[in-house]
Formats: sequence, C-alpha cells, structure tokens
Amino acid sequence: MSIYVLRSDNLVKIGFSDNLRARVQSIIATVPVPVEFVGHMPGGKEVEEHLHSIFAASRFSGEWFVESEEMRAVFETLLTPRLPDPDRPKQIRRSVEKTSTQQVSLMVREAAAHKWPTKNKSEIVDALASDLGWSRTRAKDFYYADPRIALRAYEMAEVEKWLAAVRSALGIRNRA
Repeated sequence: MSIYVLRSDNLVKIGFSDNLRARVQSIIATVPVPVEFVGHMPGGKEVEEHLHSIFAASRFSGEWFVESEEMRAVFETLLTPRLPDPDRPKQIRRSVEKTSTQQVSLMVREAAAHKWPTKNKSEIVDALASDLGWSRTRAKDFYYADPRIALRAYEMAEVEKWLAAVRSALGIRNRA
C-alpha cells in the first residue's frame, strides 16, 4: 500500500492505493484539469486518515485539500517524488502471454488452411474476423502473430472455441 499526493493548481489530493501506478494514471487521465504527481510514501488507510485529519482545516472536498506551506514542508520531507518503476514480473508474464498468443496463432493458421483450403491469406483473415466477430485489423495481427499483440482472456476463449469447432468439423484431433 502506498500513500500518494497529486496536485492541481492550489489543490492537492491525498489518497492511498495498493496499485499506485495504475491509480495515479487513472486519476490523471480522468480529472478534467491538469494534474501532476507530487510523490508517494508507504502507508495505507490509517496513514491516509491521519494525514486527512492533520490537514482537515484545509479540506476542499473529499480527499482534496487547499495546499498550504505546512503541507509542502511535510510532502518534501516524507514523499518520494517519482513513481516507482513498473514491476518486472508483470513484464515477464506479458512475454509469456505473447509466446502463448503466437503458439495459438500458429494453430489457428493451420486450422484455417484446412477449413478454407481455396482461400488466399487475405480472404482467410476476413473469414476469421467474421467467425470470431473481431475487426479485420485485430484478426490480421493475430493471424500473422504480430509480436505486439497479446490476447485478452475473452479473446483466447473465443479462439479456443473456434479451434474446437473447426477441428471437430474437420475431424482433426486436438494437440496435447
């Protein structure tokens, strides 16, 4: 858990989150005025409530406060002024997902070649997009195993269902 502080003009937001980067990016993206990241520190709900009580006289609305010199001094002392680097395990997991997507793409290409033996690759991509209910661009990126693409869970489920149906119709045994 982390306490974070954001600033917009003379207002500051003091909040906490267990996913600091995502929470800060979400707020910055949704607040209709410019918001800047001031800093973060370890802490949870209790620390947040304590800071809210210390600065209660400056409360503007909810978790937003009118910034004061006292706040600036506390923030300069306690806060780390930049977001931590993203966790490496998430990047490793994503590369595993990409490898899986590429493997599934190969299986789809093989099944599609059996299902539509007279179609060229462009026609196969169109037919695949139609079968899956995807945009042509998404189907094309997946079909050609674009390394930038990773399937979402629901897309993987759609592809697995499609593969099972094609294999069943063509009498192809599933790979182990």
